Amino acid sequence: MSAGRKADHVGTPIRFLRIDDRLVHGQVIVGWLPHLGTQSIIVANDRVAGDPMRQEMMRLAVPSDVEIDFRTPAALGSDQALPHDSLVLVASPKDAWACLQGGLAPEILNVGGLHARPGKAEIFEALHLDDEDRRHFQSIIAAGHRPVFQPTPQNEPIPLEEIL
Repeated sequence: MSAGRKADHVGTPIRFLRIDDRLVHGQVIVGWLPHLGTQSIIVANDRVAGDPMRQEMMRLAVPSDVEIDFRTPAALGSDQALPHDSLVLVASPKDAWACLQGGLAPEILNVGGLHARPGKAEIFEALHLDDEDRRHFQSIIAAGHRPVFQPTPQNEPIPLEEIL
């Protein structure tokens, strides 16, 4: 089984789930969108799902030919109508775990930037975690997912298990 992939997919299949605390930003728009060839972004975050102003700011950052939708992480996995090639963005390992528990089945679970914040320790460049993040990553790995740390498509993916 290759890094970033799960052995078997049960639930709502999607191609790419990315954990990145900045959600929609330049690396996603100019790097990941063309690399993945997708025209669909789904932001799965409780705070953003309930904040029309944040949603509008993100819509303005996305090219006009790309659809963007906003959902809660828990509800995302039960939506069988998600485009398979969707790029799902979550802000934290907690959000990713909620998506997975809800039934989302990503082919690739990508970890991008989790930046410095009070209470978080740097474990790798642009990867800062606290105890809660580590617990959620351990749950994700124990469930059979193989997350990879890869900030941009040009970086080599590193299995998160090797970093933790």
